[in-house]
Amino acid sequence: MQYNVKKWGILPDGTMCHIIQLSYNGISLYVSDYGATFQSMFVTDSSGTQHDIILGYDTPEEYYYDQQNFGGTMGRFANRIAGACITLNGKDWHLPANEGNNTLHSGHGFNKCMWQYDVNPDALILTLNSPHLENGFPGNLKVTQTITITDRNSILVHYDAVSDMDTVCSFTNHSYFNFSGVKNVCNYIVSIGADCYTPVDSSNIPTGDILPVEGTMYDFRNPRRVGTDYIDINYVLSDAYEYAAKVTDPEAGISMSVKTSFPGLQLYNGNYIGNCTGKYNMPYNDQHGICFEPQFFPDSMHHNNFPSPVLKAGEHLDRYIEYIF
Repeated sequence: MQYNVKKWGILPDGTMCHIIQLSYNGISLYVSDYGATFQSMFVTDSSGTQHDIILGYDTPEEYYYDQQNFGGTMGRFANRIAGACITLNGKDWHLPANEGNNTLHSGHGFNKCMWQYDVNPDALILTLNSPHLENGFPGNLKVTQTITITDRNSILVHYDAVSDMDTVCSFTNHSYFNFSGVKNVCNYIVSIGADCYTPVDSSNIPTGDILPVEGTMYDFRNPRRVGTDYIDINYVLSDAYEYAAKVTDPEAGISMSVKTSFPGLQLYNGNYIGNCTGKYNMPYNDQHGICFEPQFFPDSMHHNNFPSPVLKAGEHLDRYIEYIF
Protein backbone atom coordinates (compact mmCIF):
# COMPACT_ATOMS: atom_id res chain seq x y z
CA MET A 1 0.00 0.00 0.00
CA GLN A 2 1.36 3.40 -0.98
CA TYR A 3 0.72 6.51 1.06
CA ASN A 4 1.26 10.23 0.87
CA VAL A 5 0.68 12.98 3.46
CA LYS A 6 0.21 16.64 2.61
CA LYS A 7 -0.93 19.79 4.33
CA TRP A 8 -4.51 20.48 3.31
CA GLY A 9 -5.51 23.78 4.86
CA ILE A 10 -6.25 25.71 8.03
CA LEU A 11 -9.49 25.54 10.01
CA PRO A 12 -11.22 28.74 11.17
CA ASP A 13 -9.75 28.09 14.64
CA GLY A 14 -6.21 28.16 13.19
CA THR A 15 -5.53 24.40 13.21
CA MET A 16 -3.60 22.95 10.28
CA CYS A 17 -5.29 19.93 8.66
CA HIS A 18 -3.69 17.16 6.64
CA ILE A 19 -4.86 14.78 3.94
CA ILE A 20 -3.48 11.24 3.95
CA GLN A 21 -3.74 9.38 0.65
CA LEU A 22 -3.75 5.57 0.70
CA SER A 23 -3.49 3.75 -2.65
CA TYR A 24 -3.47 0.08 -3.52
CA ASN A 25 -4.95 -2.32 -6.05
CA GLY A 26 -6.84 0.36 -7.99
CA ILE A 27 -8.36 2.01 -4.90
CA SER A 28 -7.34 5.40 -3.52
CA LEU A 29 -8.70 6.74 -0.23
CA TYR A 30 -8.12 10.30 1.00
CA VAL A 31 -8.56 10.75 4.76
CA SER A 32 -8.30 13.97 6.76
CA ASP A 33 -7.03 14.11 10.31
CA TYR A 34 -9.90 16.54 10.96
CA GLY A 35 -12.79 14.29 11.90
CA ALA A 36 -11.01 11.14 10.64
CA THR A 37 -13.00 12.08 7.56
CA PHE A 38 -13.14 10.18 4.27
CA GLN A 39 -12.72 13.12 1.88
CA SER A 40 -12.48 11.16 -1.38
CA MET A 41 -12.65 7.51 -2.39
CA PHE A 42 -11.58 6.54 -5.91
CA VAL A 43 -12.49 3.15 -7.37
CA THR A 44 -12.39 1.77 -10.91
CA ASP A 45 -15.57 1.06 -12.87
CA SER A 46 -16.20 -1.77 -15.36
CA SER A 47 -14.61 0.22 -18.20
CA GLY A 48 -11.42 0.93 -16.26
CA THR A 49 -12.26 4.56 -15.41
CA GLN A 50 -11.69 5.85 -11.89
CA HIS A 51 -14.49 7.64 -10.03
CA ASP A 52 -14.59 9.53 -6.76
CA ILE A 53 -17.62 7.81 -5.21
CA ILE A 54 -18.32 9.81 -2.04
CA LEU A 55 -19.72 13.27 -1.45
CA GLY A 56 -17.64 15.89 0.30
CA TYR A 57 -15.88 19.23 0.10
CA ASP A 58 -12.67 20.69 -1.30
CA THR A 59 -11.55 22.54 1.84
CA PRO A 60 -11.33 21.84 5.58
CA GLU A 61 -13.24 25.05 6.32
CA GLU A 62 -16.29 23.60 4.56
CA TYR A 63 -16.11 20.49 6.76
CA TYR A 64 -15.80 22.72 9.83
CA TYR A 65 -19.22 24.23 9.13
CA ASP A 66 -20.78 21.14 7.51
CA GLN A 67 -24.04 19.85 9.03
CA GLN A 68 -24.41 16.78 6.79
CA ASN A 69 -21.48 14.87 8.35
CA PHE A 70 -20.00 14.07 4.93
CA GLY A 71 -17.49 11.22 5.36
CA GLY A 72 -16.95 11.85 9.07
CA THR A 73 -16.28 9.42 11.91
CA MET A 74 -19.31 9.56 14.20
CA GLY A 75 -18.89 9.11 17.95
CA ARG A 76 -18.81 8.88 20.89
CA PHE A 77 -22.24 7.50 20.08
CA ALA A 78 -23.42 7.46 16.46
CA ASN A 79 -27.10 8.14 15.76
CA ARG A 80 -29.80 9.23 18.23
CA ILE A 81 -30.19 9.21 22.02
CA ALA A 82 -33.63 10.00 23.42
CA GLY A 83 -33.98 12.83 25.91
CA ALA A 84 -30.29 13.79 25.56
CA CYS A 85 -29.52 11.69 28.64
CA ILE A 86 -28.07 8.30 29.51
CA THR A 87 -28.10 6.46 32.82
CA LEU A 88 -25.16 4.32 33.91
CA ASN A 89 -24.82 2.66 37.31
CA GLY A 90 -27.73 4.72 38.62
CA LYS A 91 -26.29 8.08 37.57
CA ASP A 92 -27.71 10.34 34.85
CA TRP A 93 -25.36 11.90 32.34
CA HIS A 94 -26.80 14.82 30.38
CA LEU A 95 -25.81 15.33 26.75
CA PRO A 96 -26.28 18.19 24.27
CA ALA A 97 -29.77 18.24 22.75
CA ASN A 98 -29.12 19.10 19.12
CA GLU A 99 -32.18 17.54 17.47
CA GLY A 100 -35.22 18.72 19.38
CA ASN A 101 -35.02 17.15 22.84
CA ASN A 102 -32.67 14.43 21.62
CA THR A 103 -28.99 13.99 20.86
CA LEU A 104 -27.88 13.16 17.31
CA HIS A 105 -24.35 11.89 16.67
CA SER A 106 -23.23 13.08 20.14
CA GLY A 107 -23.73 16.77 19.43
CA HIS A 108 -20.24 18.04 18.64
CA GLY A 109 -19.00 14.61 17.59
CA PHE A 110 -15.75 12.96 16.65
CA ASN A 111 -16.11 14.26 13.08
CA LYS A 112 -15.42 17.73 14.52
CA CYS A 113 -12.26 16.68 16.39
CA MET A 114 -8.60 16.59 15.39
CA TRP A 115 -7.21 13.05 15.32
CA GLN A 116 -3.57 12.08 15.61
CA TYR A 117 -2.30 10.06 12.66
CA ASP A 118 0.47 7.57 11.99
CA VAL A 119 0.89 6.01 8.57
CA ASN A 120 3.01 3.14 7.29
CA PRO A 121 2.94 0.81 4.26
CA ASP A 122 0.45 -1.45 6.05
CA ALA A 123 -2.14 0.90 7.54
CA LEU A 124 -3.26 4.38 8.51
CA ILE A 125 -3.71 4.57 12.28
CA LEU A 126 -5.83 7.38 13.71
CA THR A 127 -6.13 7.98 17.45
CA LEU A 128 -8.33 10.24 19.53
CA ASN A 129 -8.48 10.85 23.28
CA SER A 130 -11.98 11.92 24.24
CA PRO A 131 -11.86 13.38 27.78
CA HIS A 132 -14.29 12.67 30.58
CA LEU A 133 -17.48 14.75 30.18
CA GLU A 134 -16.78 15.70 26.57
CA ASN A 135 -20.33 16.24 25.26
CA GLY A 136 -21.47 14.99 28.67
CA PHE A 137 -20.25 11.39 28.28
CA PRO A 138 -18.51 9.72 31.22
CA GLY A 139 -14.98 8.36 31.07
CA ASN A 140 -11.71 9.18 29.39
CA LEU A 141 -12.04 7.25 26.14
CA LYS A 142 -9.16 6.35 23.83
CA VAL A 143 -10.22 5.46 20.29
CA THR A 144 -7.94 3.87 17.70
CA GLN A 145 -9.05 3.56 14.10
CA THR A 146 -6.96 1.44 11.73
CA ILE A 147 -7.62 1.76 8.01
CA THR A 148 -6.20 -0.55 5.35
CA ILE A 149 -6.78 -1.27 1.66
CA THR A 150 -6.76 -5.05 1.33
CA ASP A 151 -6.02 -7.71 -1.25
CA ARG A 152 -9.79 -8.36 -1.25
CA ASN A 153 -10.29 -5.09 -3.15
CA SER A 154 -11.72 -3.51 -0.03
CA ILE A 155 -11.29 -0.73 2.49
CA LEU A 156 -11.21 -2.15 6.02
CA VAL A 157 -11.83 0.10 9.02
CA HIS A 158 -11.15 -1.37 12.47
CA TYR A 159 -12.21 0.41 15.66
CA ASP A 160 -10.71 -0.17 19.10
CA ALA A 161 -11.79 1.81 22.16
CA VAL A 162 -11.12 1.64 25.89
CA SER A 163 -12.39 3.83 28.75
CA ASP A 164 -11.41 4.32 32.39
CA MET A 165 -15.11 4.46 33.38
CA ASP A 166 -18.21 2.65 32.24
CA THR A 167 -19.50 4.53 29.21
CA VAL A 168 -21.39 4.01 25.96
CA CYS A 169 -19.87 4.08 22.52
CA SER A 170 -20.79 3.27 18.97
CA PHE A 171 -18.87 4.41 15.92
CA THR A 172 -19.56 4.58 12.22
CA ASN A 173 -18.36 6.29 9.07
CA HIS A 174 -20.90 8.67 7.56
CA SER A 175 -19.88 8.59 3.90
CA TYR A 176 -22.54 9.40 1.32
CA PHE A 177 -21.99 7.19 -1.73
CA ASN A 178 -22.64 8.33 -5.28
CA PHE A 179 -20.89 6.23 -7.89
CA SER A 180 -21.27 8.64 -10.81
CA GLY A 181 -21.13 11.93 -8.90
CA VAL A 182 -23.87 13.43 -11.06
CA LYS A 183 -27.23 11.71 -10.83
CA ASN A 184 -29.19 10.97 -7.66
CA VAL A 185 -29.27 7.49 -6.13
CA CYS A 186 -32.96 6.62 -6.73
CA ASN A 187 -32.12 3.94 -9.32
CA TYR A 188 -29.39 2.27 -7.30
CA ILE A 189 -30.05 -1.41 -6.60
CA VAL A 190 -29.75 -2.14 -2.88
CA SER A 191 -30.00 -5.22 -0.70
CA ILE A 192 -29.77 -5.32 3.12
CA GLY A 193 -28.93 -8.46 5.10
CA ALA A 194 -31.70 -8.10 7.63
CA ASP A 195 -35.10 -9.67 8.26
CA CYS A 196 -36.07 -7.09 10.90
CA TYR A 197 -35.82 -3.37 11.62
CA THR A 198 -36.39 -1.05 14.58
CA PRO A 199 -39.40 1.23 13.93
CA VAL A 200 -39.25 4.82 15.16
CA ASP A 201 -41.59 7.48 16.51
CA SER A 202 -42.17 10.96 15.08
CA SER A 203 -38.77 12.08 16.44
CA ASN A 204 -36.91 9.19 14.75
CA ILE A 205 -36.34 7.55 18.13
CA PRO A 206 -36.80 3.73 18.19
CA THR A 207 -39.98 2.59 19.88
CA GLY A 208 -38.21 -0.47 21.28
CA ASP A 209 -39.99 -2.85 18.93
CA ILE A 210 -38.18 -5.16 16.54
CA LEU A 211 -40.45 -5.88 13.57
CA PRO A 212 -40.18 -7.92 10.36
CA VAL A 213 -39.36 -5.98 7.20
CA GLU A 214 -41.70 -8.18 5.21
CA GLY A 215 -44.52 -6.18 3.72
CA THR A 216 -42.90 -2.82 4.51
CA MET A 217 -41.04 -0.20 2.49
CA TYR A 218 -37.91 -1.29 4.36
CA ASP A 219 -37.74 -4.76 2.83
CA PHE A 220 -34.45 -4.95 0.91
CA ARG A 221 -33.79 -8.64 1.47
CA ASN A 222 -33.97 -9.06 -2.31
CA PRO A 223 -32.16 -6.47 -4.44
CA ARG A 224 -34.39 -3.63 -5.62
CA ARG A 225 -34.34 0.08 -6.50
CA VAL A 226 -33.89 2.54 -3.67
CA GLY A 227 -36.75 4.64 -5.04
CA THR A 228 -37.84 8.04 -3.80
CA ASP A 229 -39.39 7.18 -0.41
CA TYR A 230 -37.74 8.76 2.63
CA ILE A 231 -35.58 6.12 4.33
CA ASP A 232 -33.61 6.67 7.54
CA ILE A 233 -33.94 3.46 9.52
CA ASN A 234 -31.90 0.93 11.51
CA TYR A 235 -31.75 -2.71 10.42
CA VAL A 236 -31.17 -5.70 12.69
CA LEU A 237 -28.37 -7.45 10.83
CA SER A 238 -28.47 -11.22 10.45
CA ASP A 239 -25.61 -13.70 10.03
CA ALA A 240 -27.86 -15.57 7.61
CA TYR A 241 -26.80 -13.11 4.90
CA GLU A 242 -23.37 -12.87 3.29
CA TYR A 243 -23.27 -9.07 3.49
CA ALA A 244 -24.76 -6.40 5.70
CA ALA A 245 -25.55 -4.45 2.54
CA LYS A 246 -24.86 -4.36 -1.16
CA VAL A 247 -25.40 -1.49 -3.60
CA THR A 248 -24.99 -1.33 -7.36
CA ASP A 249 -25.20 1.56 -9.79
CA PRO A 250 -26.12 -0.19 -13.07
CA GLU A 251 -25.13 2.85 -15.15
CA ALA A 252 -21.72 3.43 -13.59
CA GLY A 253 -20.92 -0.27 -13.45
CA ILE A 254 -19.79 -0.12 -9.82
CA SER A 255 -20.92 -2.36 -6.97
CA MET A 256 -20.05 -2.19 -3.28
CA SER A 257 -20.74 -4.65 -0.47
CA VAL A 258 -20.55 -3.85 3.23
CA LYS A 259 -19.49 -6.26 5.95
CA THR A 260 -19.39 -5.42 9.65
CA SER A 261 -19.26 -6.80 13.18
CA PHE A 262 -21.68 -4.13 14.45
CA PRO A 263 -25.19 -5.49 15.12
CA GLY A 264 -27.10 -2.80 13.22
CA LEU A 265 -26.96 -0.77 10.04
CA GLN A 266 -28.64 2.58 9.42
CA LEU A 267 -29.75 3.08 5.83
CA TYR A 268 -30.20 6.73 4.90
CA ASN A 269 -30.98 7.77 1.33
CA GLY A 270 -30.02 11.41 1.70
CA ASN A 271 -33.48 12.94 1.58
CA TYR A 272 -32.42 15.94 3.67
CA ILE A 273 -29.14 16.87 2.03
CA GLY A 274 -30.75 20.03 0.71
CA ASN A 275 -28.98 22.29 -1.77
CA CYS A 276 -25.24 22.81 -1.34
CA THR A 277 -22.06 22.83 -3.38
CA GLY A 278 -19.59 19.99 -2.94
CA LYS A 279 -16.29 18.88 -4.42
CA TYR A 280 -15.43 19.89 -7.97
CA ASN A 281 -18.05 22.66 -7.69
CA MET A 282 -20.72 19.96 -7.94
CA PRO A 283 -24.25 20.94 -6.84
CA TYR A 284 -25.69 18.48 -4.30
CA ASN A 285 -29.35 18.07 -3.50
CA ASP A 286 -31.74 15.62 -1.87
CA GLN A 287 -31.01 11.95 -2.60
CA HIS A 288 -27.64 12.80 -4.13
CA GLY A 289 -25.95 10.23 -1.88
CA ILE A 290 -26.79 7.11 0.12
CA CYS A 291 -25.35 6.16 3.52
CA PHE A 292 -24.73 2.70 4.95
CA GLU A 293 -23.90 3.21 8.62
CA PRO A 294 -22.99 0.07 10.62
CA GLN A 295 -23.34 0.76 14.35
CA PHE A 296 -25.14 -0.21 17.53
CA PHE A 297 -28.88 0.40 17.37
CA PRO A 298 -29.97 4.02 17.92
CA ASP A 299 -30.95 4.78 21.53
CA SER A 300 -29.92 1.25 22.43
CA MET A 301 -29.00 2.15 26.02
CA HIS A 302 -32.71 2.75 26.69
CA HIS A 303 -33.96 -0.61 25.40
CA ASN A 304 -32.98 -3.81 27.18
CA ASN A 305 -33.94 -5.92 24.15
CA PHE A 306 -31.35 -4.14 21.98
CA PRO A 307 -27.64 -5.11 21.92
CA SER A 308 -25.97 -3.13 24.69
CA PRO A 309 -23.63 -0.28 23.70
CA VAL A 310 -22.17 -0.09 27.21
CA LEU A 311 -18.39 -0.34 27.33
CA LYS A 312 -17.20 -1.41 30.76
CA ALA A 313 -14.17 0.30 32.28
CA GLY A 314 -10.94 -1.30 31.05
CA GLU A 315 -12.65 -3.45 28.44
CA HIS A 316 -12.04 -2.98 24.73
CA LEU A 317 -14.58 -2.38 22.01
CA ASP A 318 -13.43 -4.34 18.94
CA ARG A 319 -15.49 -3.77 15.78
CA TYR A 320 -14.93 -3.36 12.04
CA ILE A 321 -16.55 -2.09 8.85
CA GLU A 322 -15.42 -3.29 5.42
CA TYR A 323 -16.33 -1.79 2.05
CA ILE A 324 -15.74 -4.33 -0.73
CA PHE A 325 -15.68 -3.35 -4.42
